Amino acid sequence: MEGMQLDELKKHTYSIRFTVGTMFIIATVVTSMFAISLQYFFTRQMSEEHVLSKLTRVTAGVSEYIQEVDLNAKSSARLLSSISKTIDHDFSEEEIRTILIQVLNDNPLFYSIYFGNDHEDFYQIINLESDPIVRQRIEARPDDRWVVIKINGQEPNRIRQTIYYTSDFEQTSVRTKKSNYLPTQRPWYQAASADEVYKTEPYLFKHLKITGQTYSLKTRQAVLGIDIVLSSISSRITAAAMGLPADAGVESFVFHRTGEIIASNLHGVSEMPSLTRPLTLSQSEQELVDTTPSLLVSNQLGWRPYDYALAGEPQGYSIALLNLLAKKTGLHFEFINGFSSDELNRKLGQKQLDIVHSLPELDVNAEYAQILLFKEPLAFAYLGETAPDWFSSKVGVINGHRFPTGPVMGKISPIVFSDGEEAYQALITGDIQLLLDTRKTLEYLGQNSSVKFQFLPIEASAPFYLTLSEKYHSLKPLLARAIDSITPDEQTALRDTWFSQVKEHRVPYEDLDALAGSGTIHKREVSGSSKFFYVEVLGKNAQSNEEFLAVIVPEGVVMAQVVDRLYTSIGGTVVVLGLLLPVAWVFGNPIVNPISQLQKETKKIKCRKFDDVKIVDSNIKEVWALSHSIHDMACEIKRHEQQQEAFVESFIKLIAQAIDDKSPYTAGHCNRVPELGMLLAQAAEKCDSGALKDFSFANNQERREFRIAAWLHDCGKITTPEHIVDKGTKLEANYNRIHEVRMRFEVLWRDAEIEFLQSQLVGKAEKAQALQILRAKKAKLKEDFEFVAKSNVGAEFFGKDQVDRIKSISQMTWQRHFDDRLGLSPFEELNKPVCKRTLPATEKLLDDKPEHIQHRIRPLEFDPKFGIKVDVPQYQYNLGEVYNLSISKGTLTAEDRFKINEHMISGIKMLEALPFPPELSRVPRYASTHHETLKGTGYPRKLTAEDLSVPERILVIADIFEALTAADRPYKKAKPVSVAVDILYRMALDKHIDMDLFLLFLQSGAYLEYANKFLPKSQNDKVDISQYLRPEQVA
Repeated sequence: MEGMQLDELKKHTYSIRFTVGTMFIIATVVTSMFAISLQYFFTRQMSEEHVLSKLTRVTAGVSEYIQEVDLNAKSSARLLSSISKTIDHDFSEEEIRTILIQVLNDNPLFYSIYFGNDHEDFYQIINLESDPIVRQRIEARPDDRWVVIKINGQEPNRIRQTIYYTSDFEQTSVRTKKSNYLPTQRPWYQAASADEVYKTEPYLFKHLKITGQTYSLKTRQAVLGIDIVLSSISSRITAAAMGLPADAGVESFVFHRTGEIIASNLHGVSEMPSLTRPLTLSQSEQELVDTTPSLLVSNQLGWRPYDYALAGEPQGYSIALLNLLAKKTGLHFEFINGFSSDELNRKLGQKQLDIVHSLPELDVNAEYAQILLFKEPLAFAYLGETAPDWFSSKVGVINGHRFPTGPVMGKISPIVFSDGEEAYQALITGDIQLLLDTRKTLEYLGQNSSVKFQFLPIEASAPFYLTLSEKYHSLKPLLARAIDSITPDEQTALRDTWFSQVKEHRVPYEDLDALAGSGTIHKREVSGSSKFFYVEVLGKNAQSNEEFLAVIVPEGVVMAQVVDRLYTSIGGTVVVLGLLLPVAWVFGNPIVNPISQLQKETKKIKCRKFDDVKIVDSNIKEVWALSHSIHDMACEIKRHEQQQEAFVESFIKLIAQAIDDKSPYTAGHCNRVPELGMLLAQAAEKCDSGALKDFSFANNQERREFRIAAWLHDCGKITTPEHIVDKGTKLEANYNRIHEVRMRFEVLWRDAEIEFLQSQLVGKAEKAQALQILRAKKAKLKEDFEFVAKSNVGAEFFGKDQVDRIKSISQMTWQRHFDDRLGLSPFEELNKPVCKRTLPATEKLLDDKPEHIQHRIRPLEFDPKFGIKVDVPQYQYNLGEVYNLSISKGTLTAEDRFKINEHMISGIKMLEALPFPPELSRVPRYASTHHETLKGTGYPRKLTAEDLSVPERILVIADIFEALTAADRPYKKAKPVSVAVDILYRMALDKHIDMDLFLLFLQSGAYLEYANKFLPKSQNDKVDISQYLRPEQVA
């Protein structure tokens, strides 16, 4: 747990250099952030003002451009009309061309000037420099400057000539082809008057196929027209033209107050599916397609989302459907717009159109061919929560949108309105309660209204047809087959494209005109993103509908310059901070360097080199004080460590003294073994030859480790019972039971005398005979007791014959007249079997009774990590009298021997449980191997020579020699030095101890130094060590 806490603490700590540098950097960063925030605030204001300035200039430019175009077109038209009226002269073509070119040169914004007359003659001059798209669409060469278009002749042989000229008016090429263009049928011609210049709504130019507007005025013999292309306005409101990023989502619109777009920088939607399979045409069908000229096709003004014009360009589901049919068949369609649906129908009847489409079925005769183009479900639009009754309510319809009669429709008398806007206003004001049209048309009208409408579907649908003029009846089968070949995927793509984008022709934002005139930009949230809106009035057109310029700029565009400057500032700050990092590093030196030196001093303390710790000089008061504190702390730690070491060693000696004091017969063993061990260890360190020449302790700490291990080598004896350690006779337990056995012999002695006296009293035997028997019994008892008593000492080897005699003697009996269960301790009661015997009871003279056996309270198990390998006896103790007297050698039974040897196991457990510091980590090992042998017969681990280190082998010799020469053992007499040395020699030969160390023990005189110090002179006899040394050692 403490390790985890230290790891956590270490994880969240930082160096002083890092802290000083970080604080410096943080202070710099905070200051920089504050400065950058102020810069951001003021730069943002400047950026908004800069964008506002740009948009203001663009608005002024567009407004000036539109007004200039409008003014110049009108004045030029009046001027040319005045010339034709006041000069009574028929101008030649060259004169007309010169005049018109001069006007175009003076007004480069004009796309073209032309005139047409009642004879269907048409003359036009086109300015190729008016707009880049003009040169592209008209397929002029780079060196071409002017284009003259002349159309004349009678139908069906009308000819169109397109003549290309350079800037010097040199003709470069001429293109001639048939034409069905009739100027008298165009809106600009029909609406022109001699009093006021007429300005058309945007429409599709016949020859150029781009949208524009026409200014027309009736002259004396013709109608004069001046064209401008709307792309010239769109090009002025592109993001690039306004000085804004081109790909940043900037939107710009020129629009009417109604929301109708005049010009925009946005691209329209796709008109048809990208993957379309052309029809496989037969030879006759292919010839028909090849011989069919471009077909004039109707385009209504405002039936959205089916058939309408956006800034004069044909749009809608029906237009896309016809383009799909053209792609499938190879036919070419030219869309004619600028007319109402009724006017388009009349033009079909007047053979001025070839195809009219997206209209209900016409009541016509067989001269027309009609093909079902598509069907659309009908619905009512109404206000309120409940739909009004169809038959009792006023129902409105839009002019030109005729629907089939039926059980429902036949009962309705609708009110007809000119357009959808008028019809919806009538629905809002309550003039009608229901408005009937296709569901998609009603949804479109509802999306452009602030009033919420409900829709009521009805079980009726309206079919819409494609009507061919009589001249092109032959195309009906081909077109019908093309309609049938439209795949579901193509149909889905068309509907998704046009029915999901019904507001494409209108400004996609509400109430923009309300923002006009403020002269500032407004911020709005649109679909989760912020945008800036700028709306300004441009001027008024001929119909007195105000026109507006709206620019919608994403916040990111306005903020781009701010962000760039912000990033530049941040980048500069980062660079400066990067350059200041070395400075911050240097700033930490006055603190870091002394601290680093102090850290080195603390490492000396960690390595216990207290005397090497020095005071680190520093001009910083706190660091100077810290240095003195560390030096004082080192001195104090040294003193404390010395005290601790003295305390530990005193405590260890106390334990050893307690072990020695526990038994008066082993007093001094734990004191003398360290002395003898250190004598032999010092001799081994001084040895410069043989197997021990490389041995030495690395430092005093290792010597101390060895000395402490020697002191603790018998610490386990603290758990060994005294009567086992001090067992001097075989029958000894807590007392010598020979006295109890002698008392039994005394009883038998008395029994023999009593038996003799009783025989004399009753006269059973002669006195002399009885006396002889008595004397024989007493002699036998005396002889047997002396044998038992001598056997109890265990001084001699006890063979089988002696064991058999003990067993024979044990068969003698005596009478017990008292209960042997009385006066027992609780432990004795538990150990004595429960059985009732009548008194007097016959007892054997010597016996192994069940209560002599003491079982273990719990199983004796050893932790595998200790590596203990000993044979554990079945019983804890066996006090059987015959069993103990039958011991062949010594006084200890197998149980007694294990209990004594168990002190090693107890010592291992005790020492391994102690948290020794690293310098004393081998104490448990050294202290627990002094009963091991080199051949693996020792205990408790059965280690071999490969497992035993030199210090461990030294302790083995020290322990054995001290035990052999000790004079305080109850079970043996002290051996003279010579005898002890001889025993050690035999043990070395038997690989019980190390021979090299034994010889060093003799050669170094360690044995003699020990004997002189601890043994009496009578025991310290002379030893001839030469008999043990090798020949080379003797020399």
